[in-house]
Amino acid sequence: MKITDDLGRTFYFKRQPRRIISLCPSVSETLFDLGLEDYLIGRTDYCVHPQNKIESIQSVGGPKSVSIQLLESLCPDIILAVKEENDKKTLESLAALYYKCFIFDVNTFSDALNMIEKIGTIFGREARALAMAEDIKKGFEDAGQISKKLNFIYMTWSSPYIAAGTGNYINSLIAGLGFNNCLSNHINRYVRLSLSDLKKLSPDIVFLPSEPYNYTVYDKLKFEKIFPSARAVLVDGEMFCWYGSRMIKAAPYIKNLFKEIM
Repeated sequence: MKITDDLGRTFYFKRQPRRIISLCPSVSETLFDLGLEDYLIGRTDYCVHPQNKIESIQSVGGPKSVSIQLLESLCPDIILAVKEENDKKTLESLAALYYKCFIFDVNTFSDALNMIEKIGTIFGREARALAMAEDIKKGFEDAGQISKKLNFIYMTWSSPYIAAGTGNYINSLIAGLGFNNCLSNHINRYVRLSLSDLKKLSPDIVFLPSEPYNYTVYDKLKFEKIFPSARAVLVDGEMFCWYGSRMIKAAPYIKNLFKEIM
């Protein structure tokens, strides 16, 4: 069996891999939803879904602080990682130890659907993965697009201020819904901003997610003062930055969010 990851690296298996370690929360959840939970032997501390099931899987540390010693003790056939989520040095160390570390590089909505289909191909769940990808596309088609172009800022951190630029999944998702990113002229995927930088922007809406930084009502009030003419909206970060099977839930969530803010 031959598979090629998103970095163009090819791996060979004598048989279909059965012992999986996932180093990304959204990948772990997707494995469960594709019926692969019996193959999942390792996860990260941040892999929290599905609740009441994922807890039985051994943790190997955080996405950027993996315990290689603990990982080795589990003897995986394959390690699933995401370029943006995981520490580059750790992934290089795993490769040096001859572990088959399959890396996804998810930067767009289309990349996210391709990730699901690749997981299905690797582990013999092609039909289920294709059906999941179709359900996601239909869900977002049903969610539709906003009726007029609105400028947005999607914050990801508070001190320092960091917001989603272009070239990442978050931007691809929101731009695909008809919004325009206030930071579209920046080349960085995530843009560090001073308060004065923020004040130069003219958003119609400021998204304040629950992760990676957990924005609160206090933050909402603060951003409403920074942008008096904009709406600051607290949102579930998982619905905007988790790709994979979480996108099934994201579509109706976003559809309902439109009803509230438009």
